Amino acid sequence: MHISKSNNIFKKIKHLGVPTNNSKKIKKNDIFFAINGEKENGNIYIEDAITKGAAAIVGDKSLNTKIIPKNILSLIVPNVRKSFGIACSNFFSNPGDNINLCGITGTNGKTSIAYLLHAIFGKEQSSLIGTIENKYGSKKIKSILTTPDTFDLNKTLKEIKNHEIKNCFLEVSSHSLELSRVEGINFDSGIFTNITRDHLDFHKNMNSYYKSKAKLFSYYLNKSKKKNKIAVINIDDKYGRKITKLINRNIKVISYSVKNSNADFYLKSIEKVKNGNKLIIKNDKNEFTLETKLFGSYNLQNILASFAISKSKGLSIKKIFDGIKKFEGAPGRLEKIKNKKINIFIDYAHTPDAIKKSIQSLKKNFNDKRIIVLFGCGGDRDKGKRARMGKIVSEAANKIIITSDNPRYESPKTIIQDIIQGISSKNINKVKVISNRGNAIRFSIKSTRKDDVLLIAGKGHEEYQEIKGIKNKFSDKREVRKCLKILK
Repeated sequence: MHISKSNNIFKKIKHLGVPTNNSKKIKKNDIFFAINGEKENGNIYIEDAITKGAAAIVGDKSLNTKIIPKNILSLIVPNVRKSFGIACSNFFSNPGDNINLCGITGTNGKTSIAYLLHAIFGKEQSSLIGTIENKYGSKKIKSILTTPDTFDLNKTLKEIKNHEIKNCFLEVSSHSLELSRVEGINFDSGIFTNITRDHLDFHKNMNSYYKSKAKLFSYYLNKSKKKNKIAVINIDDKYGRKITKLINRNIKVISYSVKNSNADFYLKSIEKVKNGNKLIIKNDKNEFTLETKLFGSYNLQNILASFAISKSKGLSIKKIFDGIKKFEGAPGRLEKIKNKKINIFIDYAHTPDAIKKSIQSLKKNFNDKRIIVLFGCGGDRDKGKRARMGKIVSEAANKIIITSDNPRYESPKTIIQDIIQGISSKNINKVKVISNRGNAIRFSIKSTRKDDVLLIAGKGHEEYQEIKGIKNKFSDKREVRKCLKILK
């Protein structure tokens, strides 16, 4: 047994096989990292790893060394998650060191910014890793997690490096920061969008959630070995203003705002034009006029963040403007379903703040139109947001259809009742409950008038519905198109 004061033990294991935290993937000579999860202790998989040929076992002080034979290397480290991250990065020859790596974090906006930056920089010069997919070169690989597991993340970065793609835009979730999935990776820059209520089933309270998000800047960006580091921060958000105080002086902090004219990048004005909006962005003493097809305050913030980092990275103004002008939005992010009859939007909004902003954006863009909202809430997640979402939607929309989202192991009826608890008696007459999501979508389209606006919220790009542990094939977009085809 060897006890290490450092989490970097790669020199001791580099002559062995592949580092992994999954005993099922162990092959002869591999290294098993016994990580303790929320529900299970990594020690219970040690014997399985040994049986399959593990040459080394790495754990923390709780490592059960009694069951490890003497011919197998056993290593105790201060933090096994961090040690695994460093080992994975080293195993793939630290691929992030050869890429301009931008981490994007916040409750909302990560995906939209990653896609917008990918559009600005171009597919030959950029890649993205995130909630929907990993994109590099001609490859598109569907994602399982917003931020991949440590081994898969470094493997993808290695492939991006091998494709000689210079830039990568990585969505960094609060889970990945809390669970050290990006340990061992050196970031060039970070973008902070906002923090609103989400994932409290995991983080327990907003302060804990904030601290996890802040780690991208207070820990990972601060300790990154890269030069000329940049932090792009939304100072309209109170948590963004707190984060600016945690960033080292050797990192350039760039602020953006739609409210504060003292921000480095400030949205001075917005004017509705034929194909979208014309924006004037103030940066220092300069003003830039550009056009976008996007609408909604949060999309304008996403544009500001993307403009700020692109200009700071030295891209030409023409290239930035062209990318923004052509961009129509990320999949499932207030995505309009093209048809000649009614205005239908698919959106991933699944938090109180996100769904409120989506409705506000539609009301502002479609003045005097009836707004109909179809939504539900996920099961086995933060129950406290359900009534809040019910209250927000019932007060902001003209009509609402409450349905099932991803109920997981919970009863859809129980989730729907939790949502209804937040709806006042004066708004309950707006409500229609249809538990089956497919039926709810068909009803909503059939009952929507020509000039109405229909928002189908919660699942966005997702192509499944999780019920009792099974991910059933299901897509809001596909259901909408099927229904529109029937109504032709």
